[in-house]
Amino acid sequence: MIIKNMLKLATLLLFSSFCNAQVSHIEPQQLIKQIQNEKLLVILDVRTENEYTQGHIQGAINIPYDQLRKEQDKIIAYKDQQVILYCHSGRRADMAARTLQALGFTKLIDLTGHMVLWEQLQYPLVN
Repeated sequence: MIIKNMLKLATLLLFSSFCNAQVSHIEPQQLIKQIQNEKLLVILDVRTENEYTQGHIQGAINIPYDQLRKEQDKIIAYKDQQVILYCHSGRRADMAARTLQALGFTKLIDLTGHMVLWEQLQYPLVN
């Protein structure tokens, strides 16, 4: 029983590290430049609707991380595009990345520092 549980844990850890290996990163400074240059971006805010309405990054689509499977029809068209993920501090974006990878998304980008750093840098928010 112990060996079986250890094998399950090892498999889970291996799969988790594999999933995370596919997510690249973007610095807030790079993202703000891309927004200012009017680059077409898919930016996904995975915070709650209330957090989103209090202020979000320009052009961001809001789908809370725990509703991605249910709301996948809203973003499935972006499956083969780069999708930038952010939340408040990174935990929910990590869970969202795992969900999106399970749905077949392969070009996921994590915003370094998420909203915590974005706000520290005093970058613009849309209400």
